[in-house]
Amino acid sequence: MEGSLSDLLVLALSKVLGSSAMDTSPNATSFHQNMGSPNATSTSTSPSSSLPISGFFASLLSIPGLLDYAKLLLMGSVIPFIQQAFAWAQARAISTLFLTACFQEEDPAYDWMMVWLAQHPAWRRARDVEVSTRTVPDGSSPRYCFDDDGTDSSSRKFSYLPSPKNEHWMWYKGRYVSVCRSKDSTGLWGRQEETLVIRILTWDHTLLNELLCEARAKYKSAQSGQIGIYASDGDNDWRHIASRPKRPLKSIVLEPGVKEDLLEDAQEFLESKEWYNDRGIPFRRGYLLYGAPGTGKTSLIQSIAGELGLDVYILTLSRSGLDDTVLSGLIADMPEKCIAIMEDIDAAFTQGVNRDAPNPAPNPNPAPATSVEGPPQPPDQNQSSKDVASKVTLSGLLNAIDGVGAQEGRILFATTNKYHTLDAALCRPGRMDKHVEFKLASRYQARELYRKFYEQRKKPTAKAVEEERWEKDSGFEEKLVDVSSPPSPARKVKKLEGPELSAEELDGLATQFADAIMGREHSMASLQGYLMQYKTKPHDASANVAQWVQQERENREKKETSGS
Repeated sequence: MEGSLSDLLVLALSKVLGSSAMDTSPNATSFHQNMGSPNATSTSTSPSSSLPISGFFASLLSIPGLLDYAKLLLMGSVIPFIQQAFAWAQARAISTLFLTACFQEEDPAYDWMMVWLAQHPAWRRARDVEVSTRTVPDGSSPRYCFDDDGTDSSSRKFSYLPSPKNEHWMWYKGRYVSVCRSKDSTGLWGRQEETLVIRILTWDHTLLNELLCEARAKYKSAQSGQIGIYASDGDNDWRHIASRPKRPLKSIVLEPGVKEDLLEDAQEFLESKEWYNDRGIPFRRGYLLYGAPGTGKTSLIQSIAGELGLDVYILTLSRSGLDDTVLSGLIADMPEKCIAIMEDIDAAFTQGVNRDAPNPAPNPNPAPATSVEGPPQPPDQNQSSKDVASKVTLSGLLNAIDGVGAQEGRILFATTNKYHTLDAALCRPGRMDKHVEFKLASRYQARELYRKFYEQRKKPTAKAVEEERWEKDSGFEEKLVDVSSPPSPARKVKKLEGPELSAEELDGLATQFADAIMGREHSMASLQGYLMQYKTKPHDASANVAQWVQQERENREKKETSGS
């Protein structure tokens, strides 16, 4: 087209020049004569001088097809302008008429909205769907579960989700609501993160506030009876990884008064924020649980979290890519009321925390130092765990626990199996305010564990079963159908029922079991493991425990002999 247009311009120019050359005979002579006469005026030159320009345009307009080319050029310029103007007007109208809210996947509000949308009828009627086997934020089951009778827990259940990149419309309190999910490859390792964008046809934030409050209430209802478990991801952000049922405090068998004292202290702390503020004391509380493995430290923390209704944030100090700066940021990003757990804090470091930790041998060929710090790299397979763990220092940990940027309102639980090796700076009050020792099982604990293991459970009535079913129904599950081909018959689950024991008989067997257990010789975990072999045989469990104790003793002696 450009070549044709240039050819037309050349042709028009040649015509104009040709007509100008023809004007040099009589007309040109008379023109010069008139110019030389005394009666000639300056206005007589104007028509003659404009003839080449007018002739040029006249020649251009007389060329066939030139107008069509001009129209195409005009349309090619006008159409993009109209498109940009329309896009600007549309964006302006949306920003004026609609209120837009974005929810990032790592934010808890994203889980609120996903639970709310999962229960909305319009979401369930979505025609363009994404099939997913991922669990809902409450960790219980997919949003819309399909299974034959719910007994086959080994097979994955699937759910329907509105597909990303598509806009879905629904009504909320008489207003249009637009929902759009998007997945973008972001983060350090290119992990896909979801973003939820909601647009509401409203002028102010009142309707959005009502929606968020309703979504949060539905999420809490779905989370009732459970605690949220959070862990840091590769981008050093907190991410909801699971939900666990609240464990009753009475299921934890400890020495009398231990668990009650801890729970009462934590409850008193949460209710005394003003007292801390009035006295200028940082509103933080730390507990150090120490003792042999398998004595119930982690189980008690989970139970206390359920009693207090707080979520649990797990800090793995030996995680690859974790350093002092990242650790401080993670602790600062915790919510005001939560429980932070640092398990096996004695084994998380090779330097600084343990006083008796050996100093590493100097490297004869050290790598050249560099002042350029880049983002954390994927862990090297040949790199030892010691090299990875040494990124967090003792000073960095202490600063993260009670430094200027440390979060207030949180409860910190740290566990260790080597209490005497911890640095005194880590154990001082203000960081670890209360120290609780967990010893091996006593005769009292052995007897109570046996009683709880074999005590008769009251059979629930039909009304209680129905009420429990409705309490657990959070709106996620729809009609159950079989997704396998061909359908498999429902499998009968064998109920584990032992003999019915009277209170006197149960007390006698429990005492016999406890008498065979030497005090402070076995952990509660090992005793529970033994009783698991006799789930429905309480008499056998009590009769064979002496033999098991002798065998455990011999195994320990062999291990000590081989170790020496």
